Amino acid sequence: MYRYDHLHFRSEDPHAARKFWEEMFGAKMVAQRELGGAPSFNMDLNGMTFIVSGRAKNENPIRVGSDPRYGLDHFGLKVDDMDAAAKELKAKGAEFICEPWEIRPGVKIAFVKGPDDISIELAERKG
Repeated sequence: MYRYDHLHFRSEDPHAARKFWEEMFGAKMVAQRELGGAPSFNMDLNGMTFIVSGRAKNENPIRVGSDPRYGLDHFGLKVDDMDAAAKELKAKGAEFICEPWEIRPGVKIAFVKGPDDISIELAERKG
């Protein structure tokens, strides 16, 4: 009954966030529009749709303590070869929050820092 449609996250700098997803992971912008007075980009990452948009006019971000909180907890991307993915992303200047490690037999994960401090999990699942 329910199927994935999209993820949507807000960014303090949506243009920089769009560029990050394009350069690091090869995402493609498929649509651009204004949403509540802010730039908004529909992105495609190998068939997965997500939206990056800025702060709408008169919008206040959800706050955690005294700091504004944008985005979501983390964005998970499946990789076939963790070592190759980590090497490629590091060559592009990606900042790893957590280096690749095996959390259980056959499963390696790592976390990369994304726009607005979003954590991007890389997951390699064998078997």
